[in-house]
Amino acid sequence: MNAMFQQLSEELVKAREEIRLTPEQVAVKIKMDLKFLLKMESGDYSFLPDIYLKAFLREYAKCVGLNEHTVLQKYKSAKEGKPLEEKHEEPTAPKQETPSEPKTPRLITDDHLQTTYSPEKKFSFTSKQLIGIAGGAVILFAVLIYWFVLKKEADVIVTERPYEEYIQENKERFEDETTQADSSLVAVPSDSLVLSITSKDSSWLKVVADDNKTKEYFLYPNTAVEIKALTKFSMTVGNPNVVKFTLNNQPLEFKPTSTRRQIIEITKEGIKYIDQIQKQ
Repeated sequence: MNAMFQQLSEELVKAREEIRLTPEQVAVKIKMDLKFLLKMESGDYSFLPDIYLKAFLREYAKCVGLNEHTVLQKYKSAKEGKPLEEKHEEPTAPKQETPSEPKTPRLITDDHLQTTYSPEKKFSFTSKQLIGIAGGAVILFAVLIYWFVLKKEADVIVTERPYEEYIQENKERFEDETTQADSSLVAVPSDSLVLSITSKDSSWLKVVADDNKTKEYFLYPNTAVEIKALTKFSMTVGNPNVVKFTLNNQPLEFKPTSTRRQIIEITKEGIKYIDQIQKQ
């Protein structure tokens, strides 16, 4: 077992015990399956995909009063095999101001006032100043064109979502016992394949429908998800012994060969076990 992972888990457990919380209480607070939480506290960080693990790790840190950014940085260092020492910056001594010599008051004469505020010089511009004003006008005009003509195209830029939004969305999706059909996976006609996946315990799925983009799901106990495709589903199933499949309202016979994860392909003919094909 990675010694750095073990050190990180000991820090988490110590912080939890200092505020007198049990593992069961923390699991309820962060909506995490208890057996997964106990794995994490024992130094095992291989039970979930990295994106879910970091989300739960952040929630755990917040729950026990640790800095979530520091905890995630330590997790990253542990994965890279680096020590988990924190960097402490030495406080810098404030700069001592040297007393400045008193300034001699400047005597302003009538001649100076007349020269400084002369009306003839107040509204005169040099050639460089005129060029600068013209350049500023061109830049302003370009900004206006961007604002009124090109802004709609700029609005389509997608930014990375913070972990807080991701974990909140994940909680809301699985708080009910069943979830609505995921129509964002792929747009398909009414006569396509409709796959319902139910889980009696915690499990995770990585699904590719019709060779489109990959979607990932985390199923809490007694939850379900429904997805659609035209011809096939390719997926990796975590904790496969607790999962059942129904294709177009017909139950499928699923006999996993592994207790940890199973790679399968589902078509209208049934389930094909990809793990066994690759081993042959």
